[in-house]
Amino acid sequence: MDFKYSGENICKIGTDLLVVGMFKGDKFSGSVKGVNDALGDVLKTICGDEKFDGDLGKSVTVSSTFGKIGAKRVLLLGLGDKSRFSHDTVRKAGNLTAKKLKVASAHVTFGPEFNGGKGYIAALAEGVMLGAYGFDKYKTKNGAETEIENVLIISEDIKDRRFEEEISAAKAISESTCLARDMVNEPPVYMTPSKLADIASAVADEGGMRCEIFDLEEIKRRGMEGLSVVSSGSAEPPRFIHLTYEPHKKYKAALAVVGKGITFDSGGLCLKPADSMRTMKMDMAGAAAVLGIMKAIARLKPSVKVHGLISTCENMTGPAAYKPDDVIRAYNGKTIEVINTDAEGRIVLSDALSYAVNLKVDEIIDLATLTGACMVALGTYTAGLMGNNQKLIDRIKKAADRAGEKMWQLPMDEELRPEIKSDVADMKNVGSRWGGAITAAMFLENFVGDTDWAHIDIAGPAYNEKESSWSPKGGTGFGVRTLVSYIMDR
Repeated sequence: MDFKYSGENICKIGTDLLVVGMFKGDKFSGSVKGVNDALGDVLKTICGDEKFDGDLGKSVTVSSTFGKIGAKRVLLLGLGDKSRFSHDTVRKAGNLTAKKLKVASAHVTFGPEFNGGKGYIAALAEGVMLGAYGFDKYKTKNGAETEIENVLIISEDIKDRRFEEEISAAKAISESTCLARDMVNEPPVYMTPSKLADIASAVADEGGMRCEIFDLEEIKRRGMEGLSVVSSGSAEPPRFIHLTYEPHKKYKAALAVVGKGITFDSGGLCLKPADSMRTMKMDMAGAAAVLGIMKAIARLKPSVKVHGLISTCENMTGPAAYKPDDVIRAYNGKTIEVINTDAEGRIVLSDALSYAVNLKVDEIIDLATLTGACMVALGTYTAGLMGNNQKLIDRIKKAADRAGEKMWQLPMDEELRPEIKSDVADMKNVGSRWGGAITAAMFLENFVGDTDWAHIDIAGPAYNEKESSWSPKGGTGFGVRTLVSYIMDR
């Protein structure tokens, strides 16, 4: 997809589709008025017929301009309240445009109202590229779809360098998000721990990063019993992955992003019902997000050292599968009583978080499809955010707001901590049904020591059962854009 800009008259540009935006309650001003006048009040008539008033996400289409302007067709998008116009408004506009028209238009032009200042070009480009995403590699193709090839953005007040920088950043972030989406959408017969490790190696090679991959023997030798034991019911061997991005110049800080990589979760001996098992290929979305983040920062080159850590395996029911009542010793020496084998993600993360502490980083941030309880509390579009440092949590929340990804802080209420107290070990891997997302985070807190740490439970927004207005069905790549924004601003 190629992006360019122009200061040319919007009505004279030859394009398959012209996209113009209107704020809620706007009485046809600016580029919308110019296009409407050139079309002989067609836009105004259609808006009246369809009761279009500029509400965010709503749209009307002129299917043919009959040669009255350079564009063949016109899409009028609602931008919502002008007082709330933001980067995310523009990102959503680009996303909706691509979703509606990726099979019909090769050349798309956006009006000047979409450029609201610094970062808006990047947000628009990001929205278009993410909206054009689709995963159909396993479908038999009956004919070639027409994809968006060229995007022209009308703007009179942008310089070449700024435009190129914003488009370059948007491509890095969008392509990395799409990598995470692809990985989550792959069938589990293909996306095994070994394959995930191969992708990590390729991402490292492409970005000039260091990559270490531990096989089962090395995992056991290092005392990562959480990962080795959870994997024991599967014929697929586990992998522990460590990617390192290091700036060429002196870095400001060092942090670790840690991802849960359960490539398929049957629940183990505490077997899931069939309906609950069906989408469990997505239980490695945290690991996919980590690889997306590392891919992006290798291109954007922040002055921060970043470690990407992934514990990846399957949770299956083979003859050697781990059992309720087992006791596991994690990488940092703490012991875990297994109450439920379907609470395996926190067990494999215990090793990765402990390993991160030994790297002497300033911050640890983990992403995991950890609990159904978080979905019950916040719904399927919002991630739960917890941790041991309020300033870190606040900075991540601000980055999420910039990226247009929804997160909400849940309270680490000390009164819930006894829920994971064990009679036979240092802790048990699950408490009662109450506050399950919080007690899961409290479990993880046992493995971060005194390091500043944040936990992002992405169980809901990592995977869509159906397409939403802003994101596709299947893997969403949630967390990539937030943490890339966070790291770049760090």
